[in-house]
Amino acid sequence: MLNILESLWSSMALFLSALFFHGMALRSLRDKKPAWFQSKFANEIINYSLGIYYGFLGIYFIIRGLPGTDSGIYTDMLLNILIILHIFSSAGPATVALLLIITGKLFLGNALFANLLYVFLIIGFYFVCMEVAKLRLSTVQKVILIKLGAIPLMLLYLHQKIHIAYTVESLPVWIFYFFISFFITFIIVSAAYYIDTSNKLIYELQQSTILDPLTGLSNFRHFEQMFDSAFQYAAMKKANLNLIIIDIDYFKRVNDTYGHLVGNSVLSTFSQMLLKISFPPNTVIARIGGEEFAIILPNISASETEHLAEKIRKKVEKIEFPIVATGSVITISAGIANYNGSNYLTPEALLQAADQALYNAKRNGRNQVHIRETETVL
Repeated sequence: MLNILESLWSSMALFLSALFFHGMALRSLRDKKPAWFQSKFANEIINYSLGIYYGFLGIYFIIRGLPGTDSGIYTDMLLNILIILHIFSSAGPATVALLLIITGKLFLGNALFANLLYVFLIIGFYFVCMEVAKLRLSTVQKVILIKLGAIPLMLLYLHQKIHIAYTVESLPVWIFYFFISFFITFIIVSAAYYIDTSNKLIYELQQSTILDPLTGLSNFRHFEQMFDSAFQYAAMKKANLNLIIIDIDYFKRVNDTYGHLVGNSVLSTFSQMLLKISFPPNTVIARIGGEEFAIILPNISASETEHLAEKIRKKVEKIEFPIVATGSVITISAGIANYNGSNYLTPEALLQAADQALYNAKRNGRNQVHIRETETVL
């Protein structure tokens, strides 16, 4: 019994280490590649990678549990892998982990019938986890229900692997093992909950420092950082960098006539429209003033940028903004400046050129796009 307990504790320590590295890897990825978490495709890759990660962890536990090594070490850990993935991730990664665990069990084990029976039971447990995870219950309640669903598998496994008899005299031993199993699972789930919650809170705190709370776009501070970085990169690579500055026409009139709540709704609606447009990779969209927005577009031509700005202008004309007056139409003016690797010596000069282009668009009647002609500016 002491050998089994020792192996369970050591496997729990390994599981906690795996959770820690998982949490640190996700945190680092969010810091270095935040755009990946905004992409559905990239999110799927990350999730399925987690399934592979925990699937191979399960295979390691199977190897450790082969006869002659650490008998009894791994079954609880394999079940905990499925519990963690279902509660804190989704069925997709859990399915990947399950398939790897089944493959490892069938190819690494010797007793074919016992392995097939185990596979059948763990698939049943997988569906128990999947259904319980969908319930509107607390994490603790879900874990209790799932662990109760694991009892048939544990009864069979402990009887076969550790040779605990189905007798009244063995009842204290059964109770002891079930208690240890529940205890270890709750430690692992608590650690996973803490890591998951901490990562989300850190991410939300980071986002609050770079996002405008009304529109969900980058704020001016983040825009300055990203614009300077994009300019330095374009200067080093002698690459194109385009800047669009957009201003909502007569926005002060909207605020004065309908109030700031309606004005805020107009800003929010416009921002959501921008977020739905398909921009080139590494585009940054920011709110840089009350009704003023900026779009940083690296690695595309001036004509492509002008086409995108025109596309935005035309879409705005068709949006039904929350303005009570019948026939009221919101329009925008846009100014564009293009950096070709040498025509502007500082990011401030490029920003000033785009701002001048916006001024020209507004002076010429608004609801239009104006592009600043290429010139060398100090």
